[in-house]
Amino acid sequence: MFSSALHEGGPAKGTRSSRRRQRPVSSDTSVQQPKAKRQRVPLSETTFANPDPSPEMYEVKPDKIDVLAAKRDGIENMGAPRKELSVRSKKPKPGERSSKGDGSIVLTANNAFTVSKLPALPDRLRPVAQTRTETLLTTKGGMLRGPALLNSSKDRQHGAIYSSSGYALSLTHTHAFIWPYTSTASSPETFIFTLPYPSKHASDPLPLGSLVSPSGPSDEPGLLIVMPMSGKVAYWESISSAATLDLLRQQRTGVEDSISGMYSGELVTQIVNAESAGFVLVFSTGRMAYLNVRDAHGRPGISVQFLRNGLGGNALGFLGTIRQALSSAAFRGDIAAARTSHGSKVGERVVVAATSKGRLHSWKIHRGGHHELLVDFDLRERLVEAIQGVDPPSRSFPQDSFEVLDFTLVPRGLEQKSITASRLSEALTYEDDSLQHALLLASFSKHHQARYSLVEVVVCPEGPRVGAVRPVTSYGSPARSNAPEKPRIYLPRPALVAFIVFDRAVVVASMAAPPDSPDSQLQEDSHIIPATFEDVVDFRDDEDLQVVGSGIEEPSGNGPAQDDLRPHRHRTKNPTVVLLLQGVGTVRIAITDVDRFASDTPPQVTAKSKLEQAVFFGVKDDNPLVFQGKRQLPFSSREIGNAAIELSHEIVSSKTPFIASLPASLENNMKSRVAYLDGLIAYLNSLQVDLDMRTRWMLLYNAEKMAVATWIWQKHEQFLAERPKGEKKTLISETAVYINEQQKTELNVAVGQVDPVRHWFINDVWRLDIFVAWAYQIIKYHFTERLTDEAGLNRLVWEAVTVNNGALFEARQFRLNRARQYGVDAQDIAVGNAIPEPWTATYFITNNLKRLVEFCYQWLERHWRQPSEDNPVDLRLLESVRHLLPSLTSQYLTSLTEFSAWAALSDDAQAQERGRSYQQIYQEDVYTKILRLKDFKLWDEAIDLAKEYQALDSLAEVVVQQILALEQSAAEGNITDSAAQENLALAKIKKQQMGHLFDEYGESFAFRAYGVLLESSGVQAVLDFPYDKGGYATRFLRTKPELAKISWINDVEREKDIDHAAETLLDLGLTREQQVWNKKIELSLGKLALLAEEAELAANGDGASSVPSEHEGKNGANIEKIDQALELIKIQDALYSHILPTIQEGVDEAAELELAVKEHGILIPKRQKALHQMFEDGMSRLLRHEALQPHTLIDLLTLAALPADHYDTMGDQFYLALKVAKYGLKGEERADAERLIWRRCFTRDDWKRVNETNEKGDLDQLATVGETAAYHTLFAIVDEQQSDSDFRPFVKPSDALGVFTNALDRRFDNMDDGFRAKLLDAMRWEDGRLRTFVDKAQLDAWYRTARECAEKTVVVSYDRMTAANSAAPAAAAAAAARAPAAQHQVNGNGIASGTRLVLGEADEGKMMMPGGLFAV
Repeated sequence: MFSSALHEGGPAKGTRSSRRRQRPVSSDTSVQQPKAKRQRVPLSETTFANPDPSPEMYEVKPDKIDVLAAKRDGIENMGAPRKELSVRSKKPKPGERSSKGDGSIVLTANNAFTVSKLPALPDRLRPVAQTRTETLLTTKGGMLRGPALLNSSKDRQHGAIYSSSGYALSLTHTHAFIWPYTSTASSPETFIFTLPYPSKHASDPLPLGSLVSPSGPSDEPGLLIVMPMSGKVAYWESISSAATLDLLRQQRTGVEDSISGMYSGELVTQIVNAESAGFVLVFSTGRMAYLNVRDAHGRPGISVQFLRNGLGGNALGFLGTIRQALSSAAFRGDIAAARTSHGSKVGERVVVAATSKGRLHSWKIHRGGHHELLVDFDLRERLVEAIQGVDPPSRSFPQDSFEVLDFTLVPRGLEQKSITASRLSEALTYEDDSLQHALLLASFSKHHQARYSLVEVVVCPEGPRVGAVRPVTSYGSPARSNAPEKPRIYLPRPALVAFIVFDRAVVVASMAAPPDSPDSQLQEDSHIIPATFEDVVDFRDDEDLQVVGSGIEEPSGNGPAQDDLRPHRHRTKNPTVVLLLQGVGTVRIAITDVDRFASDTPPQVTAKSKLEQAVFFGVKDDNPLVFQGKRQLPFSSREIGNAAIELSHEIVSSKTPFIASLPASLENNMKSRVAYLDGLIAYLNSLQVDLDMRTRWMLLYNAEKMAVATWIWQKHEQFLAERPKGEKKTLISETAVYINEQQKTELNVAVGQVDPVRHWFINDVWRLDIFVAWAYQIIKYHFTERLTDEAGLNRLVWEAVTVNNGALFEARQFRLNRARQYGVDAQDIAVGNAIPEPWTATYFITNNLKRLVEFCYQWLERHWRQPSEDNPVDLRLLESVRHLLPSLTSQYLTSLTEFSAWAALSDDAQAQERGRSYQQIYQEDVYTKILRLKDFKLWDEAIDLAKEYQALDSLAEVVVQQILALEQSAAEGNITDSAAQENLALAKIKKQQMGHLFDEYGESFAFRAYGVLLESSGVQAVLDFPYDKGGYATRFLRTKPELAKISWINDVEREKDIDHAAETLLDLGLTREQQVWNKKIELSLGKLALLAEEAELAANGDGASSVPSEHEGKNGANIEKIDQALELIKIQDALYSHILPTIQEGVDEAAELELAVKEHGILIPKRQKALHQMFEDGMSRLLRHEALQPHTLIDLLTLAALPADHYDTMGDQFYLALKVAKYGLKGEERADAERLIWRRCFTRDDWKRVNETNEKGDLDQLATVGETAAYHTLFAIVDEQQSDSDFRPFVKPSDALGVFTNALDRRFDNMDDGFRAKLLDAMRWEDGRLRTFVDKAQLDAWYRTARECAEKTVVVSYDRMTAANSAAPAAAAAAAARAPAAQHQVNGNGIASGTRLVLGEADEGKMMMPGGLFAV
């Protein structure tokens, strides 16, 4: 069978091979002599160009068999063989291991099992061989031809794992590959058998094969091949002897035959090993046949017998008739699987078969082909009922979709602990071969969904019994119809874990009963199956990646004793399943500790374990497993989020077993951890888990720390490389050593941990905020303790600045770049309690950043301007520190804002308080720290930083100061003319840039810039700035009340806006000006501007309208306000002129004030300290020429003791006080002020003396009344009424009572209560004195008398003056010229010019009363 068209001869059919060596024919050039020493030939380009196998690959090409006719499998007559076999290497001794480790690669692991890829795989089955051999594939008419089929890993193939021998078998259309899959060599010794009957089409069924248990002393198994379409059968007794004897041209051990009695179109679908009885063949029609590979004498020989179904008579014989066969096939249906178990006697096996529709058959087979049917039952309805009774979701699937996919026989002879722990029935304890204990894999399906279940079935002569049902909840993909292998179910010893193998997935399901608990008891009472461990291993959905074969490995000690001596048998303590994964190789899924499944704490599928598998193994590009996209995790978002945080922390702190605790390359280790964290968030995003913001930020923070720590380590290596030999202590290494032991993981020197730097980066990256902040502590310690010289400290400063600036920059850049991936907004960190404190803005980092920045100022000032020849430090590093200072300042300011924003929404009162403190510090430092940069010629950097933080005050200051510095430098005489011109040109450019900043930032910047310019260079610089296109200078001046004196000039000169200039002057003079002289000038100029504007309007108008316009009315009101203010100024000036003579001798302001108070405050009682203090304060303001408030001026006028002639020079003081109230106050304030003035006027005289009229004539009494202050005031008011009839501030004495005795005027609102109380006492004292005069001296009546006398005197005076002027105008004019002081007209104050009326010569002889009071 095993020969190509070029081979000749054939093996002796059914005979043993001879041990005798034959002499080779001399003409046969194809035979190679055995080599003295075996050599390994590596895979190379010539491997496939020359089909000679490598020294460890043995290709057996069988000779033709004449009796076999060419049929459906394309068998042709073959010629003589050509030998292509090399001498095989020495076999290892029984039990010898090639190496201590198995060389496998772990693909994933959790707390229950480990998935690993075994190294051993024939080179021609590797994916790398695929691309090199595709060109050798030729087709003709769809027939597969040529040796390319030998090498292509994309070809259809299937196979099996035989753990008892340690070999794997893989079959393609043209070849059979056998190799020890447990070998640690990546290219193991491989037996390649070329099949002589290549299929006509690639879609034809693949050949079926099985390894046969070794016979005799040989350790190597035999090989059985069955062609499914033609029924051709070939058998090798030993794969090793076949190869050896073929090389030496001895008789073959291979025998061939064909299956007689196959129907047309019938296919062989399965080979079931029933050794030592033989094999069982399963056909597509549902028939089954017994196949034996040895005759009655134990020699190789093939015989086939079909099994009876037991329903017909025995007269038909073993083969029966075609009609009986067809009817029995129709009854049995499609056989899903067949399995065998050991019988009670040697040479007996029990065969159990199950159809896809749920019918079970059982035979007992004896060596030689004798068999008997044991049971034949239809369990479909009972299976469906049992499954749907336990698994409610299966009820939604149609019942007609029910299908049995596979089954396995439950192992026997289990230990009692395994029997007790299993959820299967008591059938585990039975050993009788009449009872078969099976576990079925059944499914329901609809559309693209499937529901699987494991069902326990006990088959016995009395009838089948359905036992436990275990739903499969983790996998629901339907089985592919075109898969090379159907789904398989395995239940290896000790029957506690089942493996369900699909084409691209394996389900690992616990068959152990759950531990006793109240919950499990309640579930059992409710007929709910308690959940136990169940997990899925998924493979990629690549077209050429699928499971093509499988097998199990059971714990050692349960099989035959001779198995332990087989060199390739894998010895294990736990059950495993081994897969042939096309396109990958051999994959083993091994239970870690099967006893845990029977414990009180069985393994569980946790959210963390699923994340670990996806993170640590999903990042490998060559991993055939897939961890995302297949199905959702059965956990809540909260559980997944908590698991993600825990895993993230373990990665950062290297607390997970998947990360090496002592890596050879720390940088690679840290990059791997970065990749793991990246894989974690990618996996979470693929799951579309709804993570809360706190979880997202914590994951992002850990990723930031890991990325930054990697950057710091790279900097550490750079620092080491740049340091001279013998100075290998960098700032980073010093930090790792000096960090407080409570803030890091301590070294365990006892176990060899001696490198603090690597130890920190392995275990403490999660404390990176402490590490970064400690950089300043190292500088501080070395500086204060003088541990290093200036040069060494300079390098430490540079490293500290580099680390702090770079670490925080990298962190924030990472945050900005990855924010979207983590589902956060990097710009909106202020989400309060939703996230932890930003690690880049902790108190330690922020505080030490501030100190480090300020230390840099000190360090640069100390060394930067020092001449290079005298400078002990490395200027290159110093210059680097200077250039890094702006960026370091930026990181510091960002940390302040980060924490302030976070703390503002925190519920922690302490955090809120610190946040407010940080905000205040930020407002100060954003100005001072940016402005400080200009001291180190970092003008442009300071400008950029100010723009970044919108610090317009700093920006304006820096921009203006840079311009002024350039202009000042150009004006200095110590530079050349060209340098001066360059500075001026640069200053012009900076001014233009300043103008652009005006346009960009508007008033906020322009106003501050003008403020700096005004302060530095005066108002002319503001008015002359040429690049202000938005009129910001005018707006700046107008919005600054303190600049009103400049603003009105700008309004007139630049804006030509006289109206606004008048408003400015009016506002300045009325409300803001403090100096009386300035106020007088400003009001006068304002009035002048208003008058000028009115004149201009009148000149431009037609004058047709007699109704004043709104503008004219506004101007009129303003002019009236100005006139009133000017009147107040006149009164204040008049008062000052009377005070001035008394202070002439004062040497300073204090002496002048003392003289003035002493002279004019004599009427204030000494005990009235409050009145005295108020009078002294008003007098000091008067002497300083301040514009007095109306109340203050009234106090001075009513309390001052003025000389007797003040009536003639300034007018009556109380009358003037009433005029102040008229011009300066309104409403109730004016009324109260008038009452106060009259109260003080009335109390100025002793009315008790006036009221004592005894022994007084009329003239004396009139003279007494005329001397009172009240009469003088009344006379002045009546005189004023001649020109202003609306001026009537009369208040009788009783109405003046009570003013300011309970509340003071608004001047004293903000004064302390003690002074206010004293002043109120003084007011009450005044009020009491007045009340005495009212009650005891008839003051109200005397007030009426005095007013009547004043009115009559004024009338008489004006009448006489009118008559005199009419009689002699010329004489009056001459008299007026000779004596102007005797004029009788009213002066500017509205009062009579003298205390006595001056009459004509005709009246000189009449008696006149003092004050102008006539004796009538």
